[in-house]
Amino acid sequence: MCYSARLYNCARCQQQVMICSHCDRGNIYCPDGCSEQSRSEKQKEAAQRYQSSPNGRRLHAKRQQQYRQRQREKVTHQGSPDLIAYDLLFSEQKEVIIRSKIPFFTKIKGIICHFCGRQCSELLRWSFLHRQNGLALAVSAL
Repeated sequence: MCYSARLYNCARCQQQVMICSHCDRGNIYCPDGCSEQSRSEKQKEAAQRYQSSPNGRRLHAKRQQQYRQRQREKVTHQGSPDLIAYDLLFSEQKEVIIRSKIPFFTKIKGIICHFCGRQCSELLRWSFLHRQNGLALAVSAL
């Protein structure tokens, strides 16, 4: 089955993205994690706005006072952990995920969705599909 596809630029990194009608849920970000990064940035901005408000400052001061009180109540200290002999650096295994950029047009497959990899029609949309009663209706440009 050949799905229609929408072409758009990611709202964060401006990368061109192709998405099939099956995967399209009003996406504005690329599949490379821009949505998570954008959400994180917006949450930090909201937290900073709240911290600068009078109510936020008051509650933050109260929370810090409680934290300092808990720290004063701690009496015992644990010793340092034993270091492994002759180790200069601790090594951590980090899993690296390399995601190859899938070109949206190849001679073999034609146009493919960047999200699921399905083959799409070569006719591209610039706008969203509007859904009514469970049926997808394409919007015609006037």
